[in-house]
Amino acid sequence: MALVQTTIDDDVKARADKVFARSGLTSAMAMRVMLTQVANTGTSPFDGLFSTAGYERFSDEVRRAMLREEAKEYGLIPDDSFDATTMPDDVLDLLGVTADQVAL
Repeated sequence: MALVQTTIDDDVKARADKVFARSGLTSAMAMRVMLTQVANTGTSPFDGLFSTAGYERFSDEVRRAMLREEAKEYGLIPDDSFDATTMPDDVLDLLGVTADQVAL
């Protein structure tokens, strides 16, 4: 028998334990089931997750959006954002407050 060990954040483990408990499993049992299933089927739950055409398109769009925002931040292209020291009137109206109340 092989021993599989990992280190994980306490909060993550506690939250995962709650999810597995709904199915009557412990984290150790869930890992055993997953590894057995992967070995038996030759596939991973993550297969295709990061290599589908949709993901590639999404990844490219996100990368472009990040580059665009960075270029705005450095003043390379015009920045259409509001002044960080002011709040638009429509937002104040939506919140039901005045500029004096939020100490702008």
